[in-house]
Amino acid sequence: MNRPFSLALPLISSALALALAACAHAPAEPSKSEAKNVAAAEPELSPHDRQIFFINDVRRGNCDAIAPALARGADINGYDSLDQTALIAAVSQGHLDCVTQLLDKGADVNLADHAGWSPLIHASYFGANLDLMVLLLDRGANVNAQNGRGLTGLYLATAAGHELSVRLLLAKGADTQLASQSGYTPLRVAQLRGLDRIAALLEGKQVPLQPTNAAAPAASTAKPAATTAR
Repeated sequence: MNRPFSLALPLISSALALALAACAHAPAEPSKSEAKNVAAAEPELSPHDRQIFFINDVRRGNCDAIAPALARGADINGYDSLDQTALIAAVSQGHLDCVTQLLDKGADVNLADHAGWSPLIHASYFGANLDLMVLLLDRGANVNAQNGRGLTGLYLATAAGHELSVRLLLAKGADTQLASQSGYTPLRVAQLRGLDRIAALLEGKQVPLQPTNAAAPAASTAKPAATTAR
C-alpha cells in the first residue's frame, strides 16, 4: 500500500463513520395525521410510543412539551428509535432552551448513545452553538469522553474544522494526546487536513482570532489551556 493512501485511510474511515452518525441527526417527526391525533390517543400510548413522541417533540424544539411528557411517565434518560436521548436530540438540533430544561430536570449530561457519542461529542462535531457547549461543560460534561472509536469532542471538532469549538474545548482542559483507536491524535488529523490554525492551537501556540470570529462568545476567546505533555 502506498504511503499517501495509507495516510488517508484513517480520514476515510472517520468520514464514513461520521456520515453514518449524521444520518441519525435528521429530525424524525411523526406524520401530520399522527401529530394531529397524539393528544386524543395519549391515554392509549404504550411507554415506547410515549417515549418516541417525547423525544420527537424535543427534536423539533417544542420545549413546552417536556414537563407534561415527564409528568405522564416519559423517561428523561430513555432512548428513541434513533438511539438518542432527549438531551442528545436537543443538542443535535441546537435547541438551547430545551437543553437547559432537560438538564434542570435531571437529564444525564454524560449519557451517550450506543456508539458512545455523548451530548458534548455530538455538539463538538456538529458545530453546535458555543453557548450550548459551555452549558454542557458547566453542568459537568466530560470534556475528554471518548466514543466507541476512541474519538473525543476535540478530535471531532478538529476533523470538522470548527476552530471556535476547538478553542473552547482546549480552554476547558481537553486532552490533546487522547488518540483514536487508529492511533491518530487531533493534532495529526489537523496536520493531515491542512488545518494550520487549528494545528497551531493544538500545539499550544497563540493564534489570534480571525475577524469573522471577533463576535464569538467570551468562552470561546479564552486563552487556550496549555497542552498536556506531548
